[in-house]
Amino acid sequence: MDSNLLFLSQLNYKINVSTPDTSDDAISYEDIEKIDLRKCRFEEFCQAIKYVRDKNPDFTFRDFSLDAIKPANFIAGKTYNFIELTDFAKHTSVTIGNMTLFSELQKISSAAEYFVSNYGINESSKNISVLSFQDYDNYSISESANTLEEIGSIVVAGGNDGAIKVTATFHESSTAEHPIISIRFFALNTGLYLTNRDIIDISTIYKPNATIVEAFAYLSYTDYLNNHFNYSFDKLMISGDIILDNMDDLYSNHYDLTKII
Repeated sequence: MDSNLLFLSQLNYKINVSTPDTSDDAISYEDIEKIDLRKCRFEEFCQAIKYVRDKNPDFTFRDFSLDAIKPANFIAGKTYNFIELTDFAKHTSVTIGNMTLFSELQKISSAAEYFVSNYGINESSKNISVLSFQDYDNYSISESANTLEEIGSIVVAGGNDGAIKVTATFHESSTAEHPIISIRFFALNTGLYLTNRDIIDISTIYKPNATIVEAFAYLSYTDYLNNHFNYSFDKLMISGDIILDNMDDLYSNHYDLTKII
């Protein structure tokens, strides 16, 4: 694999399972209110994400996990788009098969999403690049999507959490022109949602080699457009074309969506 596709801290990466890091120096709102996570220095990114963690104990990532988001050619003091870098780091951790690292990055990603939604520079001032595919041009949704309506669901084994219900809904920022799917995980034995969720931009899925969770989001969305529920993904599961025995398979296994488009 090209070294440019690996993060700085990939080699010998280990997650310490002890209590998450805390800082003696509390970060104030004034420290982070003008930070734009799409154009900031690494130190500013860390400040913003740690501020969110201090306010919300659900985001229990370790400080050194943040280093995994640095690009291979990282330059101290340079500004980067850390929203894109975090997403890139998540996908790379899946590619190299490091699911422990992926779990940490999911927490950081959720904290970054929370920060963008609640703090820092107003979202309307940011430019978000969107990759498009021609076959999405004819998609339309006749009315505003209900972010509480499930458009797809599956149940998978969740290890210590027992059976996990995986649900797809529209994300709050989703539009007819730019559909975005929210994937959440619900522990059936406790009746509680797990902390993290996936936010999947339909237009950025690499369809020839989509992860299973991306395939689930994509097929749930296309089923919704065709007034179906759990039709296409269930069909693949029954056919044996997709293997999904546990939560890790959602990210470590892949499927070529172009075969059914």
